[in-house]
Amino acid sequence: MRSGSEILTCGVVLLTLACSAFAMAAEPIDSRQANLRLLAAAGAGDAATVEQLLREGASVKTRNRFGATPLIQAARGGHTTVVRTLLAAGADVDQTNLEQATPLLVAAHQGHLETAGVLIQDGADVNHVDTQLLSPLIHAVYGSHVALVKLLLESGAEVELVDRTGKSALVYAAAAGHVEILALILDRGVAVNERFGNELTALMWAAGYGHLDAIEMLLAAGAQVNLLDKRGMTALMIASGQGHTSSVRILLEAGADESLQDHAGKTARDHAAAAGYPAVVDLLGAH
Repeated sequence: MRSGSEILTCGVVLLTLACSAFAMAAEPIDSRQANLRLLAAAGAGDAATVEQLLREGASVKTRNRFGATPLIQAARGGHTTVVRTLLAAGADVDQTNLEQATPLLVAAHQGHLETAGVLIQDGADVNHVDTQLLSPLIHAVYGSHVALVKLLLESGAEVELVDRTGKSALVYAAAAGHVEILALILDRGVAVNERFGNELTALMWAAGYGHLDAIEMLLAAGAQVNLLDKRGMTALMIASGQGHTSSVRILLEAGADESLQDHAGKTARDHAAAAGYPAVVDLLGAH
């Protein structure tokens, strides 16, 4: 059975689609065709055609069935010249599609640095989130777009925002093991031991994927090695269960307590044994 929020969301989407369909039906045939051509030209980066269609009266406010405007289409493709033209013609820099993504969000997702810079200069909201609560910064971090991450941070992007899965930009950087981006985020003064979804810390995410440089950076920034997640598991248990021998060694050297047990009564050695990692079992036993 759907929840009230799901029913409300579906109702909003259906209403939006109905309104869009009504608006399109009410348009003269020539105008409708011109608007469709504008959407296509913007998405293809055809600057000359975009300019021509705008002169002929095509609307920068037109939207396709997904709610995308010509500006969103141009931003998604990284067509900066077209983006400038559409903005000069009065396009709304923060107009969203049905997923509540703005032009800046789609540009950040694709890693289009120049396009993102133009949108930010025009006043784009750097902290707008889509339906998944993903911000431009999280999109850029997820895509490992270093220069874009730096630009967003310098433009006021908030590092504390958390998406629907309970992860922040710090978590995405740690999970990817991208130390350059991780350093940029840590330099913003984030709480390195903050708990995210399921009480996981950034160190636990880095340990789970065996990213040695990220683990060392987080430890140097003050990450506590023996914190427990919702299951009662530590970073050492998580790394052990994934067979990351080098990560286990670093965590042990940092003071990880291999005698701790999770809520099921299992130690890090138990997790390594159950997963079939004898090298980790031997390392833990020797330690």
